[in-house]
Amino acid sequence: MRTGFWSVGTALPRYRIEQEGVLDFMRGCYGDEPVLLRRLGYIYRRSQIEARYTCCPEFAQVDSCGAGSMRFGQRSTAERMALYEEVAWGLACDAADRALAQVPLAAADITHLIFVTCTGFAAPGPEWALIERLGLRRDIRRLQVGFMGCQAALHGLQAADAVCRADPGAVVLLVCTELCTLHFNSAPTEENLVVNSLFGDGAAAMVLAGREAPYRLVGFASRLVLEERHAISWRIGDSGFHMGLDLAVPAALRRALPAFVDHLLCAVERREVGAWAVHPGGRAILDVIERCLGLDAAALEASRAILRDYGNMSSPSVLFVLARLLADDRRAIGAMLSFGPGLSLEGLVWERGSA
Repeated sequence: MRTGFWSVGTALPRYRIEQEGVLDFMRGCYGDEPVLLRRLGYIYRRSQIEARYTCCPEFAQVDSCGAGSMRFGQRSTAERMALYEEVAWGLACDAADRALAQVPLAAADITHLIFVTCTGFAAPGPEWALIERLGLRRDIRRLQVGFMGCQAALHGLQAADAVCRADPGAVVLLVCTELCTLHFNSAPTEENLVVNSLFGDGAAAMVLAGREAPYRLVGFASRLVLEERHAISWRIGDSGFHMGLDLAVPAALRRALPAFVDHLLCAVERREVGAWAVHPGGRAILDVIERCLGLDAAALEASRAILRDYGNMSSPSVLFVLARLLADDRRAIGAMLSFGPGLSLEGLVWERGSA
């Protein structure tokens, strides 16, 4: 029997920031540098993001002189990790609560917990709070998928599927929690200008089991694009985690994605795919995917809506897209695509079940 799953639970931190407010915040960082200010305006106008959510109160309290924002951008990694420990567990618990509320199972039925994150680390980590607050069993088996970037929800789903196939009695809780805005860096590099315009915070959770459920996993595909290994990177520095984002990423996806999607969909007819859950990495990425796969404008509506309302939340983002798509139960077969450091590509096909 294929691994089954239920709808997605999602959660957001307390601070909602309008994209125009973030632009004002960034202008405060760079003061009287007209070239940077023009570049900032151009990037933010083209982002197609209206709002994001953050765990950091600094972003919700715009300082016209930019002094506070500059100090925040220079926080040490240790200071950022302290805030991660303070906030991540609550966000993860909220998403897990909402996922569990949608399944005909009790928290005590969960046998495995897979926790996905790339924006913070602690041991014991947020999963301990999940176990205590949700009343999960003390002999639960745990796995953390760490530091794998925006694609990591797919790695978590692959691990959950492997568990359920190996143990038909398994029930897996998958939780993706990211606090991307913790890693704001005020250095005026082109990469930082783009990264600071894109990322937000959020969490998403799913329950999967080797039994009948409303939806089923059909198959996965993975591809490393070795010649593009420097296109996306994610490294730990003294002042937070630093993202490398080559502006050629959309072009690299355009070259690699069509053959990858053909491979992913080898078990189904392309015309049968009624839903596309594509990671909303940014406007340019969604534009190039729409064109290179020959999709109509409606196919990526859900991805564009998540980008517009929340920005790029890293690993939970594609599960936010999935949640929106599952609200329309007419779609029998769907495909999920996500991308991460390397460049690497991950894909999933799911179908509506009979439960």
